[in-house]
Formats: sequence, C-alpha cells, structure tokens
Amino acid sequence: MHITGNLVNAYFICRRKFWLFARQLTPDPKNDLLLLGRLISDSAYNRQRKELIFDSFRIDFIRKQKENIIVCEIKKSSKGLKAAEMQLGYYLLKFKEMGINARGEILIPREKKKIVFELHQNIEETLKEAIKNMQELATKANPPAVNKTSFCRKCAFYEFCFS
Repeated sequence: MHITGNLVNAYFICRRKFWLFARQLTPDPKNDLLLLGRLISDSAYNRQRKELIFDSFRIDFIRKQKENIIVCEIKKSSKGLKAAEMQLGYYLLKFKEMGINARGEILIPREKKKIVFELHQNIEETLKEAIKNMQELATKANPPAVNKTSFCRKCAFYEFCFS
C-alpha cells in the first residue's frame, strides 16, 4: 500500500477514517466542510504555486527562503494540528530519504497563523511506527470500531459511522 500525506493526516485524526481512505472510499465531494477546505486552499496564498505532486504525494506548495526549502501545508483550522504536523512531518521525512533537507510551515489563513515545523528524531520515530501500523490496518477486512471524538461531528464520513 502506498502511504500519502492525506492518509497520514487521517490516521492521526481517526483510524476508521484512515481505513476508509485507504480503501479509496471517499466522502461526499459536495460536503460543505470539504468544499470550504478546498476553497481556502485554492484562494489562500494564490501567488504561490499550488499542489505540487512530488514522488506521488501532493504538497500544497513549496517556497525557497535563502538556502532553505520550505514545504507549506494549508489547513482550514488549527483543530487537527497534531495530524497536520504528522502529515507535514511525513513530507519532510520523504524529502530527507531523498537527500533533500527541508523545513515546513503549517499555514492557517482563517486564523492568520503560520506554524514553523522541523522534522525531529521523535517525530521520525513516531511516523515510522505509524506507517507500520497503517500498513497493517489497511489490510484488515473490517474497519476499526467507531471511536467517537470531537472530530466526528464535522467529519464527512459521519453518516457512515453513525447511521
């Protein structure tokens, strides 16, 4: 199974959501929250190059700051910050494996926030362990049990889990 940044983000939000995405099940594309996320991503930082596909993963944009490469991830809110950090960490880890040193920024335009992020050893270890768990979870025939969290109420898969 090929791990993507979106799958990493989903895994750190909800294992069930991860399992659904890993099986290429997608929520209703007309879901208001998904549309809002796309609108924010499309309209914010519109001078920057958008959605760079690199080694089969999608990055919102990359910029150069002096001698540094900055990988930027746009989010609609800081609610899922841990998952956003792990997603950005995954991108930085992939770059590192290719011999490219980069830093990251999580950009939250609606909150006017820019969170500087660097890949550290403990994040690398967390990601490597998570990737092993993701590989295993993706092969399971059934999704994990529902684990209701504060993310559920606004999740595009809500009906799947709670109907």
